[in-house]
Amino acid sequence: MKRFGWLLVVMSALVFAGCSTQPQVETDHQADFDFSALKTFEVAETKQDAKENILISPFTLSHIHSALKGELAKRYQSAATGAKPDFIVSYHVVIEEKIDPRSYDDLYGYGYFGRPYRYPSPFFYGPGAGLRVYNQGSLIIDIVDAKTEKPIWRGVSEKRLSRGMAPQQQREVLSRAVNEVIAQFPPVN
Repeated sequence: MKRFGWLLVVMSALVFAGCSTQPQVETDHQADFDFSALKTFEVAETKQDAKENILISPFTLSHIHSALKGELAKRYQSAATGAKPDFIVSYHVVIEEKIDPRSYDDLYGYGYFGRPYRYPSPFFYGPGAGLRVYNQGSLIIDIVDAKTEKPIWRGVSEKRLSRGMAPQQQREVLSRAVNEVIAQFPPVN
């Protein structure tokens, strides 16, 4: 019986771990490009000059730059100084304030099989806060063919961000996002 209890605890943990918010990664690429020919890379410096993104710390951008170089160096060679690489990587960070329009009322709830019911306690009476505001962070990584200077691949990671995250926590989230996006490169045709 103890084994069944432990099995139940482990299965519950796995189910809840699967429900945690993971970054959503989407990619797109030029279908007729030969990605196997790519050997060397360079990560371009980014310029965050849009007024809504000026609040992104230059230290955070530097961290993304280092994370990209480290992740790509596992599979490709960094171009020598002055040499032309096979591909150039650029990145952008966009943080948008979004509104979750789901509204609720503290007076009613949903019970078994979705049947509405009233809360019996007088503490639950009254309207609830109907709109929730949150930050949506997007890390956009573009890869450009250095010879033609045309884009060949794009990866985007989006995640709902918590308000008041410490810079170190932001960098950990961004490092995971870089790893998850670059894991999708090169595309499998």
